[in-house]
Amino acid sequence: MNAVKFPFISQHFRWKEAVVTTLLGWVPLSVGRALRRRTYSSIFAQFGNSVQIKTGVELIHTSRIEIGNGVRIDRGVCLRNTGQNSRIRLRDFVKIDLGVIIKTHKSGDIEIGNNTYVGPYTCLSGNYIKIGRDCRIASHLGIYANNHNFGDPNRTIRGQGSSYKGIVIEDNCWLGSGVKVLDGVTVGQGSVIGAGAVVTKNIPPYSVAVGVPARVIKNRRTQEQTTTSQVSKENTDNDDNLTVCSDTNMVETENTHHKAQQLVQKDTDLRNSMLETPLYQLLNGMRQIVNMDTATVLLQTQDKEQLAVHTSIGLEDEITAGIRIPLRQGFAGRIAAECQLMIVEDLSTIEVVSPILRNKGLHSMLGIPLQAEGEVLGVFHVGSYVSRKFTRDEVKLLEYFANCLGFAIAHAEGLIIPLWKHQVVPQT
Repeated sequence: MNAVKFPFISQHFRWKEAVVTTLLGWVPLSVGRALRRRTYSSIFAQFGNSVQIKTGVELIHTSRIEIGNGVRIDRGVCLRNTGQNSRIRLRDFVKIDLGVIIKTHKSGDIEIGNNTYVGPYTCLSGNYIKIGRDCRIASHLGIYANNHNFGDPNRTIRGQGSSYKGIVIEDNCWLGSGVKVLDGVTVGQGSVIGAGAVVTKNIPPYSVAVGVPARVIKNRRTQEQTTTSQVSKENTDNDDNLTVCSDTNMVETENTHHKAQQLVQKDTDLRNSMLETPLYQLLNGMRQIVNMDTATVLLQTQDKEQLAVHTSIGLEDEITAGIRIPLRQGFAGRIAAECQLMIVEDLSTIEVVSPILRNKGLHSMLGIPLQAEGEVLGVFHVGSYVSRKFTRDEVKLLEYFANCLGFAIAHAEGLIIPLWKHQVVPQT
């Protein structure tokens, strides 16, 4: 009897789930929220008090979804259990913003801890993901706790299955917009991951990590308490405008060499903090639109004889190394001097000043002068690790972007930090 009864009950529950979510999932305003709060408790594994679920939320296998007290789920969210024994747990006062996708695999388990915020259009997918309490997860993140196997070239990748290790993001972490966290990674408690970073290995507790792949640039416990408090206060009320601020106070000593080392460290920290400005966000968006590997803005130094990398995705080493490009030399120097767009399909065929361009393996590049009111401010360029032919539409789009960027740099206060306002140790 049981062999017949249980499948019937399971099928009956799925029909009930489909009817309830279809009829009530799109009822707007406070009426819809009240109806969902009252009715959904009968189809979820756990449904707490004061839960708010807005319209257009997709719910699959709610009998394996646990919702804590005070949870808020915004429009367009998808909570999907795909395995027979998979489970999704949203603890107390979790906030899930617009368009977030949470998808378990196989017998997966995805848990989000108390008071954690998950920003718009973030995707959590895999067999095991645990996010701790009091975390801030910004928009457009990808947290992927699985990998496709591809070792056999004679078989389709789809036919080779997947591997699963799991991802853990410990308590009180802050992940900036566009971060990617790959399978097998643990992000330690209290860590900050800069926007656009790709986390491929474990991050120690209380670290600040930026770049592709993400690298640790600072331990938060070594900062003065005033600096940490200031950063926390400035960003508490804004979940989406995530920035990473870093600064190091200079300590006067009588040792000249030690002073120089401190100045170099200060400049490095300053440049790392630039990666998290609004300018970085603009570059990251444009890089994704045209499907390029790097995007960089170089600005003229105060003497207007050199260019220095101000903000970059993919060429951050040029910032930390303090590379300077003389005008009229190399790829960027010629663009600034001649004030003309330049496309190079094979970088090995031209002179470059920065060795990092070749060391990174860039193959094709497109560069455009940044101008405002007839004055050249710097250069914007994108690069690809593979051979790339730019279409006419792509060129027009990038030119338009550069024109807007030049105007914004010249007029928008706070978009950039002028390089010449900060002391830099000259290269020897």
